[in-house]
Order: sequence, then C-alpha cells, then structure tokens
Amino acid sequence: MGSNNLISTSQAGHWVLNYIDEASDLKPDGKLLHPLSPFGRCMTEHRSECEGAHAYLNPTNTPMEIEDTLFNVHKYQLVKSEVFSDMFKMPKAEGSGPEEGASPEHPIVLKGVAASDFAALLTVLYASQFSADQPTPKAALIVPAFRLANMLNFSDLRAYLLPLAEERLGDVDKIIFAREFDIKEWLAPAHVRLCQREELLSSEEARNLGAESVLIISRMREQHRVPPSSSPMIVNQGYCFGCAGLTFVSSGFTCDGCHGRPPDPGFLLYNGPGRMGQIVPSTDDNAIEAGVKKWVGDGCTVKE
Repeated sequence: MGSNNLISTSQAGHWVLNYIDEASDLKPDGKLLHPLSPFGRCMTEHRSECEGAHAYLNPTNTPMEIEDTLFNVHKYQLVKSEVFSDMFKMPKAEGSGPEEGASPEHPIVLKGVAASDFAALLTVLYASQFSADQPTPKAALIVPAFRLANMLNFSDLRAYLLPLAEERLGDVDKIIFAREFDIKEWLAPAHVRLCQREELLSSEEARNLGAESVLIISRMREQHRVPPSSSPMIVNQGYCFGCAGLTFVSSGFTCDGCHGRPPDPGFLLYNGPGRMGQIVPSTDDNAIEAGVKKWVGDGCTVKE
C-alpha cells in the first residue's frame, strides 16, 4: 500500500519523525515545503492548558508533539507500531541531553501528519481498553486511523481496519481510500456500482471523484443503460387505473392536451406515470463491468 518513507533523526534533544510522501519535497533544513495546518492550537508554552481525551493521561507516559498539540500516550500502545518499537530499541547517544519522550519539555516530535489523524488513531487504539465489548469505529475515524496505522506500521490495527473500511465506506469514499492506499482491486467494483445505481452523481461526489472517474461513469451509463420506451403499454391491451396512472372522472373538464371539451362519457385524469410508467431502465451489467475493468487496466484513463 503506497511506498512511504519515515525518517528518524534527533534534533535539539527531540526525536523528530518526518513522514515524507513521495510527491513531497524537503527544504535544506529538513522541513516539508508544505506543512499541514495547525490543529488544536496547543502551543508549547500553553501545554498545561491543553485539554482532550488523550492529553496527559498519566505523567509517566510518552509525550508526543504533533503540530501544536501535545499528546501523552501509553508506551505499550506505541510499541504496537514497528516504527516506534524500533525507535525505542535504539541506544541513547552520550551527551545528547534529556531522553526524548521522557517529559513534556522533551517530547517525541512527529512531523508531516495531522494531529486530528493522530487523535483518531488513539481513539481506535484505546477503544478496546475502556470497553468490555470493543465498539466498531465510526466511518469518520476509520480513514484517518488507518492512514497513520499504515504509515507507522501498526500492523495489527491496519489488518483490523482494512475490512471495516471496505464494509463501511460508501463507494465514492471507497474509491478515494483505494487511491490513497493503492488498493487497486477496490476501484473497479466501486465504479461499477456507481454506474449501475439509479441516482446520478451529486456535485460533491463528482468533485471528490475527479474528472476521469466522472467521465467513465457517465460513458458507461450512456452506453449500457437502456431507457424504457415512451410507453410500456401495448395497444389494445387493458390496464387498471393504478398501472395506467389515469382515473375516470365525470365530464365538465377541458382537456389539457387538445383544450377541447369532448362529450360524455367523461374524461381520464392523469395521476402520474403509474406502475407501468415506473419501469426502470435496463442495464447491461456485464458490459459495464468489462468497460470499467478495462479502464482500470488502462491506468484509470478514458481512451478515445
């Protein structure tokens, strides 16, 4: 799932873990060119005022600084990560000052990730500890928790969250998730379902999916969804009022079609399409599936 690099360095008495995406660049000083926006605004000089479910759980835990927020995390939770487990095993250099993570003044600094993502990770990690029956994480927590579980190699948590994401995310979110974590096998089924569903894509869904996905969905729907004929009713066949969408009424109305007033026996009042008029378009599911799979195989690019 995506090839990410995690660089561990020691700067000014801190462990600094820089998450570097392949598409990101570094300044000469080692900082990301495009740092994430601050979250929580819990600055160093105001840490004693920082409140939250995971801040300062116990003074003997491991302080971690993410963006402007300080978290205190049980070490036994951190060692579930291969990254932190390996880091804790590294010998302390002589003369390097106070041990990183030993106090709020010398935290382990995690850069290049969002504090909100880390809070989601902790919420999922701690959920089982404080509940007899481990609750299933909400969909809003699954993606950010999985993002850090994947990045920091929390292998067990990653294995737990992946099927939950497949089960709980909608097709649009599933496509976005699959792109971020390079899960190619999710792309075709989710796109096929969007081609087959009755509802058109909303504006927000279209923006989130991007041009290529919107184009293939539109093309498959146009080519392989056949609308019903203008009238599914057969000449000289009888239909009830409910199926025809018409009701017999007495005379005295003006026809809204020809604007005439024909003589008795009366008029037919149109109530709507009726059951016969609500027949859904037929869909060539096999053709849609084949077209979408070819599109995925072509690199998710529509070729003329």
